[in-house]
Amino acid sequence: MDAYPHPFPSSKALPDWFKQLPPALDRHPRSSSVKRCIPFLEACNEGYIIPFYCDVFVKAENDKINFEFAEKDLCDGMSSHYLGQLEGHPLQDADFGTIPLKFHNPWVIETPKGYSCLFTSPLNRMEKRFKLFDGVVDTDTYYNSVNFPFIWTGGDGEFLIEKGTPLAQVIPFKRETLKAEFGLVDKRKSTQVRSKLLTLFNNSYRRLFWHKMEHKNEKS
Repeated sequence: MDAYPHPFPSSKALPDWFKQLPPALDRHPRSSSVKRCIPFLEACNEGYIIPFYCDVFVKAENDKINFEFAEKDLCDGMSSHYLGQLEGHPLQDADFGTIPLKFHNPWVIETPKGYSCLFTSPLNRMEKRFKLFDGVVDTDTYYNSVNFPFIWTGGDGEFLIEKGTPLAQVIPFKRETLKAEFGLVDKRKSTQVRSKLLTLFNNSYRRLFWHKMEHKNEKS
């Protein structure tokens, strides 16, 4: 399996468009781009990325689509579903929306007892060519490969998906039962938060409320 690029932390796969974006749009201290948005960045950094293990050439035209995998011996590459399994899904009217497919994953993921994994398209990458169907698997007991059903959204044309391209984001989480409670907004707490936000030009959430900054301040 050393021929395949290994899964890696999601923080190492930030989208190119995001890395090229300036933190500020002008010199005013309130000027910020999404590059300073911690919730956006945290979503990108969660968990791990499973990359394509080899080059894949895709040819799509006249309602037909073909995937050619450079490596054909160690992994089957992909398989298909029939539309009845997903009848009425929101992308059914799109080009190739009636052809549900499934990328095969050569990796087995094992987590500690009580932990499952969310499998989804890499967050905030906004991949145009394919959209995975999201799933949660109890990876502490299911010791097997988890494959990735998807819809081709790239339309007609010829496409090269390069080896190492992010395919799926895997986010481990601890299974626990939470009880939701609903009530009126605590205006005192809300006012306290808003008042603090107003004291800074930018990075307010990061500097005042982000848990990683709390740990950083404790160590300093």
